[in-house]
Amino acid sequence: MPTFKYIIVVVILFIAIGPNDAQSNKKFKRNKGTSKREIKKRQQQAFEQDDMNAFNPKQPMGARRNDNRDDLLWHGETANTVYDGATNISLVNPSRYGLKPGLELSSVILLNYWMPNVYLKKRWRNNKWYVSSKHGLYSATPGLNWANKKNYSSIVDNAEDIPFILSIKNEILVSRLILNNERCGRDKPYIILTGGLGIDFGVPFGDSDLKEMEGHFLANRSPALTGSGYSAYVKARADWQMTPLLMLGGSFKYFRGDFSGNSALEHHVELQTLVLPQFSFSVGYLLSIANYTDTNGTALLPFFDLTYFFGKRQGRQKGLFGKGM
Repeated sequence: MPTFKYIIVVVILFIAIGPNDAQSNKKFKRNKGTSKREIKKRQQQAFEQDDMNAFNPKQPMGARRNDNRDDLLWHGETANTVYDGATNISLVNPSRYGLKPGLELSSVILLNYWMPNVYLKKRWRNNKWYVSSKHGLYSATPGLNWANKKNYSSIVDNAEDIPFILSIKNEILVSRLILNNERCGRDKPYIILTGGLGIDFGVPFGDSDLKEMEGHFLANRSPALTGSGYSAYVKARADWQMTPLLMLGGSFKYFRGDFSGNSALEHHVELQTLVLPQFSFSVGYLLSIANYTDTNGTALLPFFDLTYFFGKRQGRQKGLFGKGM
């Protein structure tokens, strides 16, 4: 009889403890699932507390959309293109329009009266290395006729025959974006390094008695502009985002071709600041060093430009945790 009582007590204890263990296991599983969600939530909050975005310094973190553009960090002389549907209108530098992702149309608007020009840049690669090619057509014939009528002998020296001249540009560009490793590159701004190689040549459609243009910044471009030969160049450029509102850029460009002295070196420095979120002002200088027979060995010119950016920025292609957006 006592044995039977012990059996009854064991059964009752088993029944009482069993459901509690099951409930405890379920609760543990629930807590485990909640813990994962909590971790993701805390990660998201940590990102949102930072004012800068690792993917786009002009775009605050979080789900709220911001249409501020960040492609202004990429100068027209770099290998990157502007966003699809976005536009930069510049006074001196090429104005740029994004036809579609990786394809850009540009033109120096200020020169179109004297030298109609259009360029197409195709970006072939855009990861750590940016690679693109740029191709263009332009004609200095209107400007040559204008200079001839105005008796600007340094450009056209009493020419009787000025045919239509079609000039062609082909260029290869390679850029590398360098980020600081601290905190995913959000502490320090971008540095962009660019190298390029190009050639310009002109094709006259008719007889011509045009001579080489005189002076810095003209003589080394004269073969392509007058249709008398070619001008090849190699260039190196660096752009540094000093602050979110200030960019510093500089370049060296070495020319070889069918012009007096056969070589020339140009140096350009440009400081660009955002006056408004979509409007920038640039100042700098242009330096030319060459062995031209008709002028001094060096020339220095001031530089300034105004640029208006409009059109929406490109959305991020990947989310915070690597998932597609």
